[in-house]
Amino acid sequence: MSELSLSTKNYTYNVRLRVIITGLILVIVNSYWISMNDFLKGLNHTYMSLFSNAIFTLFGLILINLLIRKFSPKSAFTESDNLVIYVMIVAVSTLSGHRMTRFLGPIAHPFKFATVENEWRDLFWRYIPDWFTPRDMRVLDPFFSGDSSLFNLNLVLAWLVPTLYWSGFLFALYAMLICLNVIIRKQLTDYERLTYPITWMPLEMSRDGSSFLKNKLMWIGFSIAASISFLNGLRAFHPSLPYIPVGWRVIEFPDKPWGYMGQTRISFQPFVIGLSFFMPLDLSFSAWFFYLSKKIVQLLVGTTTGLRNLHFIEQSMGAWIGLGILTLWLARNHLKQIFLQVFMAQNIIDESKEPMNYRTAIWGIVLALIFFLFFSYKSGLSSWIILLFLAIYCFIGIGVTKIRSGLGLAVHEMLMIDPSRAITETLGTRIIGPRNLTILSFFYGLTRDQAAHPMPNQLEGFRIGEQSKTNIRRLLSIVIIALLVGIPINFIIYLHLSYHYGAGNWSEVAHMGRESFTNRLQVWLTSPTPHDYSTMAFMGIGFGITSLLLAMKMRFLWWPLHPIGFVLGVSPAEMVYIWVPVFISWLLKLTILKYGGLKTYRKAIPFFVGLILGDYTMGGIWSIVNATFNIATYNMGWHPVSWWE
Repeated sequence: MSELSLSTKNYTYNVRLRVIITGLILVIVNSYWISMNDFLKGLNHTYMSLFSNAIFTLFGLILINLLIRKFSPKSAFTESDNLVIYVMIVAVSTLSGHRMTRFLGPIAHPFKFATVENEWRDLFWRYIPDWFTPRDMRVLDPFFSGDSSLFNLNLVLAWLVPTLYWSGFLFALYAMLICLNVIIRKQLTDYERLTYPITWMPLEMSRDGSSFLKNKLMWIGFSIAASISFLNGLRAFHPSLPYIPVGWRVIEFPDKPWGYMGQTRISFQPFVIGLSFFMPLDLSFSAWFFYLSKKIVQLLVGTTTGLRNLHFIEQSMGAWIGLGILTLWLARNHLKQIFLQVFMAQNIIDESKEPMNYRTAIWGIVLALIFFLFFSYKSGLSSWIILLFLAIYCFIGIGVTKIRSGLGLAVHEMLMIDPSRAITETLGTRIIGPRNLTILSFFYGLTRDQAAHPMPNQLEGFRIGEQSKTNIRRLLSIVIIALLVGIPINFIIYLHLSYHYGAGNWSEVAHMGRESFTNRLQVWLTSPTPHDYSTMAFMGIGFGITSLLLAMKMRFLWWPLHPIGFVLGVSPAEMVYIWVPVFISWLLKLTILKYGGLKTYRKAIPFFVGLILGDYTMGGIWSIVNATFNIATYNMGWHPVSWWE
């Protein structure tokens, strides 16, 4: 069978088998590329909402297609072909490298780094199931030290069972999120009419007959960003060359009272300026406004009371969880209709354009939960803990999906906004117990920052399929195929790189293990805590402020402060590195709209798209050089300026 028919009542689109095969090959290539750069401290492709590796690959496909079309038009990929491949790559990239599969290093950490002093053997070894990870030092020593190879029968057999269990865990998690997206898709897309700003660029790039590649303003922006990246990258080979300071600098005042503000970072990354241009003005304004407000609050409170810890992490955590709850509350009528349609056999909603019917989606969630309950039973984790963990994770996912679909957040690195922290800080570690705390520690790598959360990327994939006239039910089937291939492939790539370079030599893995087991689990078990009412109070404050800002925004159109700006501003990660380029983009957009109007704004869009594409393209080339030759090249401004000085 040479093609897979994607059909609806009004439209038929045939995905050729070679498109799916090409997509799977590029999925594997991108997974290796992302993981390789993570190991070698290269470009972090999936930090921003618009993945640089996926845009780079799509741009390459488009350029190759232009060449093929000249000599063999029938062999060239169509707009829909390119976008199907793009969606496949994005879906699996959420797994790769710095994100999901990096937790493989920490799962072996307790056995490799147990010592007489830390007493881990007696403290929590007995709570770790045998199938979580190998324990044999003949397997783990080369894993952490490197200069070895995974492709040894004994090593393969040692990792086979853990890989199967954790692959099943990840697939069940992704399947559950897909089903949740099916349930909320109509509410966000049809009822609230969200615009999905993150999908605009890949759709416009791929559009047949588009003037995208002919736009001079786009190429001006492309040239500026690419030139900066190119010149800065050359310093890896010629250190005497000047550096254009787009990387972040740290400003810190050691003396009181200014020292209470802590470190402040400034940067000027072109691609962040470009991405932020698509954010609504009230959101970009609120993001940098609340970030600076946090600094002022730190200064004032520190000056008057001497306090440094204002629990901004807990406030942000309460805000993100609250966003998910508020999203479901606003969708209550839609959810009621789904309930009546599925359980009362009332034909209320047209399901023909959904990725799957609602009954299947609900059964998918039920089956995923059954798997997680089985997983918790086998691991010794209490069922109420796994259900609470998943509920918090899903609330956060729903919140970020709603906001990204409507506002196009440039970044949402929810550092330390993880379900385990929410559970342990509110309930206290005593009530949870040592076995539950031990198992929870193994989930830490999955949820530490969630910058590449799979849920918004999945829903944006559905949107791209809808906009490109692809039947999203068949597109979903292709995404599932990509995940079935991509999940085990990512494990294999990670294990291969670990045995070759040494997981212990990769700072991210070592740091993740220390955070999870030394800084958290060991402290939890040796210094158990009761209920923390202050944490609950600050989470409540975060939820309350977000709810109030949302209510004001919905009631008064003129209200300038966006609730998501508060969430981003008080978070320990989102605005820390990018508040200056967000401010620059906001100021440019405000000026263009004020003095040039909507027409000038639309004409200016290609320039800012060019900033993104130029930075991503040249940054992608340098990251390929990094992965191929193991050379520390330019990292699109994520390195501090001192890295190059």
